[in-house]
Amino acid sequence: MPPDMDKSHGTPNASPGYETRDANTGGVLNFMVILAVILVVTALVSLETFRYFAAHGQEEAAVSPFADTRPLPTGPQLQVTPRQDWLKYRADQQRNLETYSWVNREKGIVSVPIDQAMDILVKKGLPVEGQAPPADAAKPAEPAANGAKKQ
Repeated sequence: MPPDMDKSHGTPNASPGYETRDANTGGVLNFMVILAVILVVTALVSLETFRYFAAHGQEEAAVSPFADTRPLPTGPQLQVTPRQDWLKYRADQQRNLETYSWVNREKGIVSVPIDQAMDILVKKGLPVEGQAPPADAAKPAEPAANGAKKQ
């Protein structure tokens, strides 16, 4: 075994256990000065740009063809009573599912309770594409004549 292999497993002879070189303080200081100059120049350019547009923006806005056509947005549309609104909405939906009502009186289209609609669908089946509807399906429903009860 070569004699230098034994040295790699030991601790270095002259290592003090900390960084012996100093940081380049001159480079750090130069960077900070350059950065400060860039920030000051950017702030001054931004300020002058703002002043220019503030002074000249009023004259040009009146010339624009869209100056008077922009509508202002409306204020927020807040619900005052969200729970009551939801309960009313839910009650309306439940009533639509459980009662008869006209959808289009001229065409004879009515809304029937969901339970009865499911029963009709089970009895008649789903329509098949390209097949003519049955003759009794073309007649408008008569909710009052059937004597149906509201549930």
